[in-house]
This record gives sequence, C-alpha cells and structure tokens, in this order.
Amino acid sequence: MVGVPLCAEKRAYVIEHYFRTQSYKEVFELYKRKFPGATVPNKSTIQRLVDNFRSRWTLEPRKRERRCTVLTPENVADISKRVRERPSTSVRKLASQMKIHPSSAYRGLKTLKLPAFRAMLAHELLPPDPLRRLKFCKWFQKFIQNSDKGISALEYVFFSDEAWFHKSGYVNAGNFRIWCSENPHVYRKSSLHSQKIGVWCALSRKRIIGPIFFTSTINAEAYHSIIRQFVSLLEEDERDCWFQQDGAAAHTSEDTLDFLAQFFDDRIISKGLWPLRSPDLNPLDFFLWGHLKNRVFRTPLGSMEDLKRRITEEINAITPAQLCDVFSNLIKRVALCKDQLGTHFQQFL
Repeated sequence: MVGVPLCAEKRAYVIEHYFRTQSYKEVFELYKRKFPGATVPNKSTIQRLVDNFRSRWTLEPRKRERRCTVLTPENVADISKRVRERPSTSVRKLASQMKIHPSSAYRGLKTLKLPAFRAMLAHELLPPDPLRRLKFCKWFQKFIQNSDKGISALEYVFFSDEAWFHKSGYVNAGNFRIWCSENPHVYRKSSLHSQKIGVWCALSRKRIIGPIFFTSTINAEAYHSIIRQFVSLLEEDERDCWFQQDGAAAHTSEDTLDFLAQFFDDRIISKGLWPLRSPDLNPLDFFLWGHLKNRVFRTPLGSMEDLKRRITEEINAITPAQLCDVFSNLIKRVALCKDQLGTHFQQFL
C-alpha cells in the first residue's frame, strides 16, 4: 500500500520476484503467501521500487532532498517590518518585493502569527458627524434609563426610512447600497431603466407599519401623504409614540416639521437630534432592507405586482421575536458608538 514503508527484506523480495515473473499480479500473490498478515504493496508501490532499483542499483529508497528554506530569520524580520509599514499589502506583492515565492511569504506571515482580516466597508463620516452621533447615543441611553418601561419603551419609538426596490434585484436606500448576505443563485437581466417601486416603513420594537408604496421621488406633499397613512395605522396606545426620520429635505422643511408636530408634538427624532450619515444606527438600514432583499429576490419575479406582493408578505412574516433581537442589536450599537466617541464601531460588533 502506498505510504507504508517496507523493510529491506521485503523490498528485496518484491524486486526479485518482479524480475522473475514480470507480473505485478504474481508478485502480489507471492507476497501474500510469503508475508501473511502484512500489508500488501499495491502496483504503484511495486513500480516505484523497481524504478528506483533500475535507476540507482540499490534497494535503499531515494531520500528526499530537503529544500533550502528562504525563511531565514532575516527574511522573517523583513516580512514583519514590511507588513507593519503597509498592513494592507497582499501576499503576492510582499513576495514580489522580497523576490521569494508567495507560499514562502505566506508561511512567514503564519510564523509571525499575522492572520489576514477582511476590511469592512463603512459609510463616510464628515468631521462634525462624530459629535452629533455621540449626542444622539447619550440621549437614546438616557431615554431608556428614564422611562418607567425600560427597554419596552422602544415599543413606542418608530424608526422610519424609504428605499427603492428594483425588479432586477437591486435595492437602494438613500445613498447606501444594500448587499445580499446570501447568494440567491438567480440570474437576472439588468436594464438601463429598471422597473422599481418605492417602499416606506416604520419599525418599532413591537411591530412594523408598512409597506407604504410610492412611485416617484418623495417631495413634501408626497411625504405628508405617507405620514397621514402612518398615523391612521397607529393603535390607540401608540398615539403618543416617538417618531424618527432622517434629514432628507422633504422630511425637514419648515412646513413638514410643523406638519409632524401636529401628530407627534416634540416627540420627533429628526433634524438636530438624529445624526446625519448614520445608517448603522437605523434598524431599517442595518436590518430591514437587507433582510427583505435576501428574501424577496430568492426566486425570479414576474411583474411589479409580484414584487409588491412579495415585499408585503415578507414584512408581515417578520416576528415580534425578530424585532426584539433587532432592538437589542440597536442598543448594543448605540453603546459601541458611544464608546467610540461617535466614530465607526461596526468592527466591534
């Protein structure tokens, strides 16, 4: 059998009887009778022994020559220095710079215990943003602490957002692309002017209100219509809820803020309190849109009505337990954001 070493006596027996019979099968049978219970060498092992004898006239197996390693202490130190200076360099580039094989560079990195970490894409933050994010996080934590309902108070805080769902499978929420975490294994033709539908939702720890569909870019008038529909769907105990929205122009014009105050008074998390460029703190951005993309586009869609129907079905299928998990995640995100003084924190999730 390949990989089982043979002693000198057995090697001699195999070679002698091969030259006598010129038959692998005969050697196989003779060997079994001569050495009962021993592992019988197969054809490739016998062939290797014979070839070795013919080429070297010896029964001793060929010793493997140990390659001279290029991973000298000096080279390992050089790898360490180069990686410290440029942590994002690739193994191939490192090998090219040092004139060694990529596998040697990789072994050097393993020797140094320097595993590779995939960079995480994050949204851009401008200089004023961290302080605004920190302000919101402190307010959010204090809101929960001061409420006699504790975390259950988040059942009466509705976060809102809108996104475009393209029939081709692309989802766009504001300026942030939502990528699918699972491969849907579906081929889709792309179109220069893909059919799409706008989706607006509001989400609390208890439930989701929506989808409310729209077909054109939201202006103040269209947004007022959406809010009226949202308010009409609130239950009696939700009338005093808090309402969050982002800083889009249609959301934060003077007319719109006056309009919102009719329903929510000062319970509005918007311009001044909600930080710009913070999709990582909005449950619709970090959960809902990506979840829907994973589910809605698993199989091809026939029409826009199919798209609307599937979006509605998948939203209705989200359970209260899932929403509780989402808001537990939000609380964790807020704490991490505060710890990082309002800067990026996703790498610690």
